[in-house]
Amino acid sequence: MRQFPATQKPLHVLVLTGRFGMGHCAAAEAVRQEILLARTDACVRVVDVMDELFPRAAARIYQAFGLLVRRFAGVYNLINRLTGLRAGAPLKGPAIRRLDSLLSGMDLVVTTLPVCSQYISAYKRQRGSRIPLYTYVTDVTLHDEWIAPETDRYFAACDEARQALLARGVDPARITVCGVPVRQPFRRTGVFSRDGKHVLLMGGGLGLIPGGDGLLRALACRPEFRVTVIAGRNDALLRRLRAEFPQVEAVGYTERVDEYMRQADLVITKSGGVTTFEAIHTLTPLYVLKPFLVQEVGNARYIESNGLGWVSWRSDSEVMVNDVLTLLRSPRLLAQMRRNMRAVRGSWAPSSPIGYLTAEPA
Repeated sequence: MRQFPATQKPLHVLVLTGRFGMGHCAAAEAVRQEILLARTDACVRVVDVMDELFPRAAARIYQAFGLLVRRFAGVYNLINRLTGLRAGAPLKGPAIRRLDSLLSGMDLVVTTLPVCSQYISAYKRQRGSRIPLYTYVTDVTLHDEWIAPETDRYFAACDEARQALLARGVDPARITVCGVPVRQPFRRTGVFSRDGKHVLLMGGGLGLIPGGDGLLRALACRPEFRVTVIAGRNDALLRRLRAEFPQVEAVGYTERVDEYMRQADLVITKSGGVTTFEAIHTLTPLYVLKPFLVQEVGNARYIESNGLGWVSWRSDSEVMVNDVLTLLRSPRLLAQMRRNMRAVRGSWAPSSPIGYLTAEPA
């Protein structure tokens, strides 16, 4: 990767994201860390697009999103499909006016959320701006909303995502396959001791663990297993876990997820994009609870087809318990999953945007 002289003008980068699932925000922080590794003098600002462009409505927008995900997954999937059929961003006029000040002095815009790319693309067209726009696709599947015509480079999670971009007419020279970006602690390499006894359950930033109670009851009564649950920011879930499952280590929001993953022999989780790639980096086999959201279904199929873990396609507690016990009692199977993860990880290009900034096709 190109090294920049210390005397050159500092690089100013805007990273746009949104709290539509905390994975987009985690990816944005990972990109910020990547940039600062390559350019210690860089000024990197991570901005929530809704907070910045629609400050009065942002809280209500995110509340509605959370309600849809938790209680009305079918409605969310329908909205997701309809959005994909008609790519674009609402209220572009007011948004573009706000972007004038936000983009002032910036050398690069990076996004980890499709609607952000739509806003910046519209801005570039209306203002005649040539500011580079890089889009990180944070799931292995994508719909048309990810395709913003003024995007200069797409960072795709995997070859399946690359093929989907090519099918939509994206120039192959503008696509980099690098995995979903994860924070630097997940990228540490080394040998970690695993004994087939430690299980980690986690459900993302909201701590949602569908079907997790049955698994916890089955595992908690087996003293040979050590069980940890990360409840995220879901304080109600954390209190309930500690009351109902005193044998289980229940953890709230933590910055040490990478350590918990490295200690675990198996992660039981939803198939979020960032969680999936964090597990790949830490070489921790996955058992995926039945996916409901459309992008999580795509991620689950990717996990299954690449031999990175098993997927429960039914919410059957007995089947899930048998699956998990089979995996924990099969060291060869877990070792093969780790080898598959290592192979996938080894196929990625460098994910820092800085190395591409000076050599873009015209």
